[in-house]
Amino acid sequence: MKTFISVACLACLLTAFGCGGDGGGGPSDTAASLTAAGWALFEKGECEAAIIKFDQAVALDATYSDAYNGLGWSNAKLDSLGIALGNFGECLIFNSTLADAYAGCAPVYRDYETEPAHFDSAIAAASQALALEATYSFSHDTSFDWFDLHLIMAQSHYGLGEFLEAKAHVDSLPDHVTLDPESPTFVEDLAAEIERLEGTHGG
Repeated sequence: MKTFISVACLACLLTAFGCGGDGGGGPSDTAASLTAAGWALFEKGECEAAIIKFDQAVALDATYSDAYNGLGWSNAKLDSLGIALGNFGECLIFNSTLADAYAGCAPVYRDYETEPAHFDSAIAAASQALALEATYSFSHDTSFDWFDLHLIMAQSHYGLGEFLEAKAHVDSLPDHVTLDPESPTFVEDLAAEIERLEGTHGG
């Protein structure tokens, strides 16, 4: 993931670690148990091994939304952004109210391309996650939360040249610096403040 100044941040999606994994699941495994095992690996940074478990879960139950959610976050962590978006899309087919999937989409869309449409999609995904959970926190990595979603919206609005909208999200964050839109250096100051806020948060 890139930093904001290169138009991305995710601090939000963690750093990928290399890993291995075992073969197929045992005869008593269920989609739920394999998904739980995948999340346990994800939380240890073993994203490739986690993907194996999530894939096994989907093989047992092709409608198990949280397995697709796990695939989305794991692939995002590995910077496989297009694959991650497909995973999140599958998840939302089977559970359209899962805040985690919208929250995962937000930084992926922001980082996926520099085209304006992707910033719009990042804003929409972050907004939907917050509409579902105003104080959102990702249970499998609590350093990624509502703060990151507002920051993603600030970054995305900034990328679209919507500086007042970006400022509104900056103003919603704790310990922000109040900026004057009438200042001749407002745009530059806003970029610096977004970067500063990114550096203060662990997500």
